[in-house]
Amino acid sequence: MTGVISTFLDRPGVAGAFGALMDEYARAAEDFCRTLAALPPGALDWTQASADPSTVSVRAVCAHVCGAARGYSNNIRKARGLPHDQKRVPIDPKEILTADDVRRRLADALRYTEGALEGFYDADEATVTALRFEVPWGVTYDPEMMLEHAIVHILRHRRQLERWPRPTR
Repeated sequence: MTGVISTFLDRPGVAGAFGALMDEYARAAEDFCRTLAALPPGALDWTQASADPSTVSVRAVCAHVCGAARGYSNNIRKARGLPHDQKRVPIDPKEILTADDVRRRLADALRYTEGALEGFYDADEATVTALRFEVPWGVTYDPEMMLEHAIVHILRHRRQLERWPRPTR
């Protein structure tokens, strides 16, 4: 699995809690991408009724997952005083043309997250928990909690793709 993880990370296998979280984040991204790639041609255009515009099509879900991954890193970067995107710019689903686009965007987001953790991989528990920040949806996280959320977010949407209603012909 290390080879798969390294397609998403520049530094797979870093010791400690954050190294483990990043490896699991990469594993979740790989599982998401593998699930998407296994869908039949045209699956990006599959739709379903939803009040949430980020879940009306497979393409919209993919744009949401990629944009959220970047946003989670921005939250950590901002809390640490690192360069970050000043404004959240959602990904337009029309920019997702292939499963490879999703893989590339997720790899970029995870490498951006590695940068957010530079110099923090060895932080002790007190340092980690002291770096608390509120996210746009009103919850307070620390960097460890943010990464745990990021991993589960991808897992939830991978499951959603696995269960997506197949169009009837």
